[in-house]
Amino acid sequence: MALAVSGHGFGHAVRCAEVARALLSRGARVVVRSDAPKSLFPPDVEWVPSPGWPLDIGVVQRGGLEMDIDATRQAWREFARALGEHAKTEARLLREARVDLVVGDIPPLAFTARVPSWGLTNFTWDWIYSAWPDFEDIVAVIRQAYAHAEGLFRLPFYGDSGAFAHIEDVPLIARKATRPRRHVRAELEVSDDDTVVLLTFGGFSAKGLDLQRLRDLSEYVFVVTPPMVLEQAPPNVRVLNQSPADYVSLLAACDVVVTKPGYGIVADCLANRVAVLFTDRGPFREYDVLADALTRFGRARYVPREELLHLDLHTHLDELLRCNTPWAELPMNGADCVADRVVAQARI
Repeated sequence: MALAVSGHGFGHAVRCAEVARALLSRGARVVVRSDAPKSLFPPDVEWVPSPGWPLDIGVVQRGGLEMDIDATRQAWREFARALGEHAKTEARLLREARVDLVVGDIPPLAFTARVPSWGLTNFTWDWIYSAWPDFEDIVAVIRQAYAHAEGLFRLPFYGDSGAFAHIEDVPLIARKATRPRRHVRAELEVSDDDTVVLLTFGGFSAKGLDLQRLRDLSEYVFVVTPPMVLEQAPPNVRVLNQSPADYVSLLAACDVVVTKPGYGIVADCLANRVAVLFTDRGPFREYDVLADALTRFGRARYVPREELLHLDLHTHLDELLRCNTPWAELPMNGADCVADRVVAQARI
């Protein structure tokens, strides 16, 4: 079977990587078609070669906190003009890879290749785009593509998914740390008593963020990961030169994550019980759903974007660290549930 995975951010890829691991553990052969980094997936998956175009448009972004809606609209219309021809090529590549079932998260092109397919997502692109002006023609194309799917494995924290005729709800897909907290902290050269804060924006930099100002927050130790860079880091900042191979264990070793809400970071913080200081990401419908989930099921606090960019975080971090809201007990075996259902579907 194949996983067709959007390259928009990392959330789609990291949860599909968990599904891939669950499928591999069941003896399934897993093929991946995605524009996301291969390093996010298990080494035992096979890859469909890129035919020279993206599998998904997603959202055109200007850094981690800014979206370009006009550029997204233009990119999608150009993409749609060749959708039929692209679908024929995608179908051929899947046949050559001996794929008999596709699970798409959640690129419309994945469902137009005339291969039996299921969706996997908490949001669909027609729902996202329908909130933006002059996307009606694009939404129609996407809904027509989704209509080819046999059904949708719907994750928690979802929006309208009515474009799919059949829906099966599955639990959260989340990753748990595999390395002890103390070992990760020792590598960062921080003690158990230090309050460690991870800055992360879904694989993007945060335009306008002056990282040198972190020196003024000396009571905390900050961890900065690529693509953010900082030369001559202050003593209270740890700059990683490359993305950690075990990102979730790094996250779990921290006390707070400063981020924009995306599915992957929300699920991982809830699973590992890491507090979240979050800001808005513009008019993206999923934001409201995920922000609500963070505050209902975990420990989280909103920081206005301007205060984040100027790193005016003292009050927000202090208040968040004093929060003692109980963590919700959520089922997080979604990857196993999806793998079981996919294997069952493949045998039908």
